[in-house]
Amino acid sequence: MNKLRLKFSKNGPIKFIGHLDVMRYFQKAIRRAEVDIKYSEGFSPHQIISFAQPLSVGATSDGEYMDISVNSMVSAEDIMNRLNSVMNEGIEIIAIRELSDNDEKAMTAAYAAKYRISFREKFMPTYDWIEKFREYLALDKLPAMKKTKKGEKEIDMKPLIFDFSFNKEERYIELLLSMSSSATLKPALLLQGFFDHIKEELAPHAMAIHRLDIYRYVENDGKPYIEPFITDDIQKRFYLNV
Repeated sequence: MNKLRLKFSKNGPIKFIGHLDVMRYFQKAIRRAEVDIKYSEGFSPHQIISFAQPLSVGATSDGEYMDISVNSMVSAEDIMNRLNSVMNEGIEIIAIRELSDNDEKAMTAAYAAKYRISFREKFMPTYDWIEKFREYLALDKLPAMKKTKKGEKEIDMKPLIFDFSFNKEERYIELLLSMSSSATLKPALLLQGFFDHIKEELAPHAMAIHRLDIYRYVENDGKPYIEPFITDDIQKRFYLNV
């Protein structure tokens, strides 16, 4: 049995498909591609697939991940090519790697996610929203009310923002946000906090949210850093101050 991690993109109209439908889509694609997927045992066998953190409906991404187990394969690249040959427009497998028995599942290994955020053209404000966002992030605390299973609780979003950058020319911001099992900050909550702070209304669907990648936590010689799930590029590592 081989365990594989697949990186895929989700762009175009398919961004309006929810996570459960994406799961069903991949199950059908795996059957069409004749991948020798491993099934669970018991009265109701199902394909052994797990995904990293779900993407919000309406958001696009170049950094989604899923893990699969296969009984046999020619190569990881062959499985990637087979799947891409049966994919509909909007979803594409863009990388794949074989996992060891020691690798965590994508869902539990997720530690952070990087997003690119911009206004949709027809909603672009007349004020300099990027400069205002820079000032907002410079505040000592960024309070917000976060929904939990037990109701709502107030949190400080500041420690959950690992990094950020601004591109005024192309009018977008990039945010590296916590996305672990213990602490997740969704871009929508941060954006709402920002617009509440500047006392401006955030129109529905005004913002385009694009997930660039999902990161895992690594500690090497006492120097913790995070890096994308599938990468050999040390330039894409982000070192944590802990």
